[in-house]
Amino acid sequence: MAIAVSNKNQFFRLMIQPWFICTLGMLFYCYNYFLRVSPSVMQNDLMQGLHINAYQFGTLAAFYYYAYTPMQIPVGMIYDRFGARIVQFFAVIVVVLGVGTFISANTYQMACVGRLFIGLGTAFAYIGVLKLASIWLAPNRFATIAGLTTAFGMSSAIFSDKILTKFVESVGYKQALETAFIIGIGLSLLILFFMRSKPKTQTQINQHKPMAFKELLNALHTVLTSPQMWLIGLIGCLFYLPASVFLDLWGIPYLKSVYQLSAEDAASAVSWVFVGWIISGPSIGALSDKIKRRRSPLLISAVMSTILLSIIFYVPGLSLSSLNVIFFFLGIFCGAHPLCFALGKENSPLKFSGIAVAVTNTLIMLGGLIFQPIVGKLLDNHAVNVVFQDGIPQYTPADYTYALSVVPIGLMIAVFLTFFLKETYCQSRAVKDERRTMNKSQLAMEGEG
Repeated sequence: MAIAVSNKNQFFRLMIQPWFICTLGMLFYCYNYFLRVSPSVMQNDLMQGLHINAYQFGTLAAFYYYAYTPMQIPVGMIYDRFGARIVQFFAVIVVVLGVGTFISANTYQMACVGRLFIGLGTAFAYIGVLKLASIWLAPNRFATIAGLTTAFGMSSAIFSDKILTKFVESVGYKQALETAFIIGIGLSLLILFFMRSKPKTQTQINQHKPMAFKELLNALHTVLTSPQMWLIGLIGCLFYLPASVFLDLWGIPYLKSVYQLSAEDAASAVSWVFVGWIISGPSIGALSDKIKRRRSPLLISAVMSTILLSIIFYVPGLSLSSLNVIFFFLGIFCGAHPLCFALGKENSPLKFSGIAVAVTNTLIMLGGLIFQPIVGKLLDNHAVNVVFQDGIPQYTPADYTYALSVVPIGLMIAVFLTFFLKETYCQSRAVKDERRTMNKSQLAMEGEG
């Protein structure tokens, strides 16, 4: 009997508990994604309730990125210092505080503070899952958990677009977000009582010694002085604009204005991008690994994304079914975007791979921070003789098309820049340097012979 109980405990520790712990982290990432895209379905309510224009609406949404983006590099150090359980608990509490502030805000400034706290707390979500995976799971499961996390996040975005749209239409955005507030409290309690920062048995741990501050500065200097890293980050930022600008914020308002779709139909159309992304993300990554190429899949995907978005913006009279199909394939081709992280990792020394991924993610997330307000500003500047309905400025289809043209233009620039990327052939810089050294040694020996 004692042996059977011991075997059950061992099975739980080795097989169930690691995945349960990582799933808790993924739930936090889902919560993050839900809150990130939520303003897109609240545009009318927010503009009416806070008496703001399009530029202010874009800036309000971007306050999430003002905290989220610069936190990507120090987040890893904080996890190393304090452990996942306590860090994630307080991170969720900060998010809940932000949601509560946003709900109770009666002024534009207070709503911005709420979004800032949401971005600050959720900055710990994605890196937290990767941290937990590196501790609790075998190294060959790391890519699997990263892919699953992305899929969970996209599924949460679909839920946000479809379900939250109905909630906002029926009860208003404040009442709808009260549910998110309660869910956040529940999630914080789950993390507090059930998450563990590391296994009891040290044999399960796949940790590396945290970097000292001097080592971190050296790593940052190495990564930030690499022209290829800046090129990868810029390409990633521009290639992610369909998500950070269109999907996260302006997509649903655009479809409602230009194609005269209901809020529910617009949310449904946008959700097809996430479906395509969920399917293609792991598939394109696996294909890239198989053919040992990063640049060509990224280039083809950027070209096709540019064409599909140009069809959406500049071909009039598309039917809802046509939009759904185009959005699905847009998601398929946007799924190549994670290759930028692989390129960032492979263009840096192996021991600096974590910093390289964090810097890449920081540069990519600048897109939402910079371009969400820019689209709003372009929308306001292009509008002439704006008509107000229930206190909400009504923008024309031409206004939206003009303002959102920054997205396909950004993609075209990304296509051009991709030609300057150096192909890594799926090898890290350390491996390439080692092979180069071996080749030089071999040539020297042949010369001596």
